[in-house]
Amino acid sequence: MSAQTRLLIVCGVLIAALAASVTALVVSRPHAAELSAPPVQTLTLAASTNGNTITVVGVGNGSAIPDRAALMFGVTTTRSNVRDAVSATSTDMTHLMSALHGQGVQDKDIATTSIYLQTQTNCCPQVVNGYSASESVQVTVNHVGNITSLTEAAVDAVGNDLQINGVNLYIADQSSVLKAARSAAMADANTKAQDYARLSGHHMGGLIGVSEVISTTGGFACDQCGGKGSGGGGFQVSPGTQTVTVTVAVTYELAT
Repeated sequence: MSAQTRLLIVCGVLIAALAASVTALVVSRPHAAELSAPPVQTLTLAASTNGNTITVVGVGNGSAIPDRAALMFGVTTTRSNVRDAVSATSTDMTHLMSALHGQGVQDKDIATTSIYLQTQTNCCPQVVNGYSASESVQVTVNHVGNITSLTEAAVDAVGNDLQINGVNLYIADQSSVLKAARSAAMADANTKAQDYARLSGHHMGGLIGVSEVISTTGGFACDQCGGKGSGGGGFQVSPGTQTVTVTVAVTYELAT
């Protein structure tokens, strides 16, 4: 066998081997592509489900008469020097606390809310001519009917240094009021959903989700009630009615 013939045989073998390798690569590539294909069916089903829902907002109210109050008392004194101003305020607070305790208020229902000390000046030129010290407390009143006697006792105990800075009336146990408001809100949402389902040519399906927001209105009797006391009598407070509002966002299925 000549050298030229042997060279042709070797070249033929190499070409055959190379062709087999290329074929193997071409066959294996579609398989790899199939493994990385996205799950198209799952995405389509999710989009279809989201398209068959309706979300509506329902509003409901519940009302009751407030039975508890937060009453804000304060004392303020002005003296020529800081020490005398603080001492006078401390004495007034001692008298106020004794009066509150005498009306049956417990220590757990009294909380200090502020302490202030500031200069008093004349103008002009601006010259310091005294110092004012003040302290305020919030008193929880467990029966609204006791507010009048509490304010009267505070006025008698402190006199002209007394301040009454407001009262907040509220419902101690709102569970029954909230229950009524939630029931009304869900009924409102249900009615709206049925109307929209009918108008869009569908039937209302099952409940999918609910979220709520609660707000309270009313319950404030006065703010800065009466300023400083001057002796005699107590404030008359009318509790009125407090309303609790529940707003719900409700999502339902829509059926054809």
